[in-house]
Amino acid sequence: MNSFSISDSQEVLTAAQTNIPKQEQAKTLSVIFPKQNQKVRGPIRIYGKAKPKATVKLYITSTYYKTKHQGQKIIQGEGPLKRMNRLYNIVADKNGVWAYKEDLRNAGWEENFTIKAVSEGSTVTVKVYDNTRPIMID
Repeated sequence: MNSFSISDSQEVLTAAQTNIPKQEQAKTLSVIFPKQNQKVRGPIRIYGKAKPKATVKLYITSTYYKTKHQGQKIIQGEGPLKRMNRLYNIVADKNGVWAYKEDLRNAGWEENFTIKAVSEGSTVTVKVYDNTRPIMID
């Protein structure tokens, strides 16, 4: 029969004695939702990860092209026009998660939104769109 013994120079470590992190902290800034080139419509929750207790500057801008009723882009001068330009300062929680709820809805034209998060020298940019056209009732 094999016997196993621990000598005096060896130690048995339990899980409580090791330095295993309970939750992995974010090493860099990230935007988890919405994803790149995702279609958005209406109120959405923008969230991501950063270092715990870090301040995240969230820039939301949008551009659009005015279009004719047939959906063709107007060639002479009508775009890209800037509509939305907002800045929010958000503090990440103790786990490094930050979130903000925003209404991303177009103004009757095809609109592209740029979501830019900046924290501690890191920048992440996500571009999303809303191409839903209003219904023309005659």
